[in-house]
Amino acid sequence: MTDSGGKLTRKLQVLLTDEEVAAVNRIILKDAIELDERPVSVSAYIRTLIHNEIEKRESDTKTKISKDDIKKIKPKK
Repeated sequence: MTDSGGKLTRKLQVLLTDEEVAAVNRIILKDAIELDERPVSVSAYIRTLIHNEIEKRESDTKTKISKDDIKKIKPKK
């Protein structure tokens, strides 16, 4: 899959509870009402959340992670 810039894109799948899906839909509808616009899709809303988080943590995305850093990660219990 490619976008208009020719870069590869990937689909990510997220599992949410029924309550979480309902909450996301309520947030989207509330935003649409407040902005007097059509509601965005859940996919577009989640994509914007991810983009915003990446922008907030831009320095984290450019920092190299060493093998020693990875070894410090605690294993699952």
